[in-house]
Amino acid sequence: MTSKYHRAKLRGKSFKGQDLTGVDFSGADIRGTDFSDAILRDTNFSHAKAGLQRRWAVSLFLLSLLFSTFSGLLCAIGGSLIGFLLVDPNRPQENVYVALIALIMVSIFFLVTVRQGVATACIFLGVAVAATVIAAVSWVGIVAVAWTGVATTQGPMAAAQLVAVVVTGAVGVLAIAFGTVVISTVAAVAGTIAGLIAVALTISAAGVVAGSVSVTATSVNIIPGIMAAGVAVLVIIVATWVSSRALFGDIKQGWINNIALAIATRHGTSFYRADLTDADFTQARLKNANFNQAILTRTCWFQVKKLHLASVKTTYLENLQLRKLLITKDLHNQIYDGWNLQGVNLQGANLQDASFIGANFRDSNLQDADISRAKLVQAQFDKTNFRGANLTGAYIEDWRITPETNLNEAKCDYIFMRVPTSENPNPFRQPANWETTFAPGEFSQFINPFANLHNT
Repeated sequence: MTSKYHRAKLRGKSFKGQDLTGVDFSGADIRGTDFSDAILRDTNFSHAKAGLQRRWAVSLFLLSLLFSTFSGLLCAIGGSLIGFLLVDPNRPQENVYVALIALIMVSIFFLVTVRQGVATACIFLGVAVAATVIAAVSWVGIVAVAWTGVATTQGPMAAAQLVAVVVTGAVGVLAIAFGTVVISTVAAVAGTIAGLIAVALTISAAGVVAGSVSVTATSVNIIPGIMAAGVAVLVIIVATWVSSRALFGDIKQGWINNIALAIATRHGTSFYRADLTDADFTQARLKNANFNQAILTRTCWFQVKKLHLASVKTTYLENLQLRKLLITKDLHNQIYDGWNLQGVNLQGANLQDASFIGANFRDSNLQDADISRAKLVQAQFDKTNFRGANLTGAYIEDWRITPETNLNEAKCDYIFMRVPTSENPNPFRQPANWETTFAPGEFSQFINPFANLHNT
């Protein structure tokens, strides 16, 4: 059974809830395959291809174009509404005030979107629009009551006109904001599926429609046309920035990224809540895969591709820096003091001269890793596997190993029991004689009172 699915075409298959311990899926096409809730311990997914089936990828891309087109139309209409306020002869002074306030709110919305993210911008806009409308309606109500008291019909009519103007401005602002958010989101969805070219195509569709609306508005009056065109240009710029930053993992645009990944991975390869303990994804392509709530203890991610386009909620892969380290396995001469590296797979990794003071390596796989000259001071190594690792010259002051720590066949010529300081420069080298080194297997015997040497 271990080689049954080697290079197999398993697109759209379901293995939901099955026990597939030790099965070989290396090189398999698992696009759209459902492994949710499955037991996949020691399973080999190296060089596998995960993601969406072609029909879903095409469908989602076409839907992205459709929504982007509609949203481009919405943004241009919103801009033209604000423009028409400026040319309405009924209440010119109030119209200008409302139009200026609307433009200021749109400008702030765009600025906050770029600098703080869409989520923050939407909160600002919701509060600002609500406060503006409430204030305007309240003031109009007071005026209407005053005019009613002097027995005239002009007051209520004027108040109703002003309410209409305020509502028109608010609708224009909300249309622009809503359209911008939708365009950014569907562009990110398209990019998650097909890359930056898809982002450009999706936003271009919105731009074409918005441009058409601008031309139409210009034929009626040049000011609304110019306003619609200006808004369209700004929307395209902002949406391009937001969607691109979301694709590249910008935390500020995390809301857009989360929505895009949720949509793009809905019909992709699913490892939802699967047990992937000790599974191997070496050089696998994981675009549009769903690893949400999966058990990833000692899972190997070496040289995987497109992991940033997979959904990894509630797993250690949410840490972008850690994700990069697990893919490259190059931690040479870097500082990771206090890092939580519990349950990660760094087998064969380069950890030379790195600092792991106070780090947590519980349940981690460090087999055959080069840990020479690394600072392991006060680091936690309960149930850590050092089998075949090179610990020569490492500093192990107060490192925390347990009987379950596996030091079998660990390589070590000498070790330092403490980090030298200016007050006490003696690193307490073992063997104490600087001219000698540990014989093969002697280091394990030296650590024997603390470590379980019977682990395999």
